[in-house]
Amino acid sequence: MAQTRSYEPFEQLAREAAHAPVLVAYATRGGSTRGIAERIARQLEERGRAVELTAAGDVASLSRFEAVVLGSAVYDGRWLPEAAELAERNRGSLANRPVWMFSVGALSDHQLGSIVQRAPKGLPRLRDRIRPRGVRAFAGVNDLTQPPWRGRTLARLLGCRAGDNRDWAAIDAWGDEIATSLRAR
Repeated sequence: MAQTRSYEPFEQLAREAAHAPVLVAYATRGGSTRGIAERIARQLEERGRAVELTAAGDVASLSRFEAVVLGSAVYDGRWLPEAAELAERNRGSLANRPVWMFSVGALSDHQLGSIVQRAPKGLPRLRDRIRPRGVRAFAGVNDLTQPPWRGRTLARLLGCRAGDNRDWAAIDAWGDEIATSLRAR
């Protein structure tokens, strides 16, 4: 009589991996980046994914997440320290799972494409180490009364408009792309 082996532990691991949440982490100053992260998280949840939305500085470990979406506001040409440190500290773990990264600044990647092709300082090096499946730049909420006059002048010359410049249709489309990519796994 043939002996049957139980593969229950392996099946359990596969079930757990299939239900592992997606981390959507963000670093924000004024809340614009958090709003984009919330929208992406909602897109993923509406497509049946378990999601944990949290500030990048509050993430202790990535071990229980199937995938990561990481975003940061850009100030002075750099990601905020919380997001950059999370990515740097976990670059090995991030390189071994699906990752998407986004930046939020005065201009979107579509606007930047016609002006300059420059990522926030340090991001190209992180991209090379992590190899994310997607990287986007979105315009955020611009308060052009706050920066020093040089910053206001530059922002206006580059075509920045005061107010909420988030392109929700582009953000939703990117969230759909992420959900589709995860579904294909």
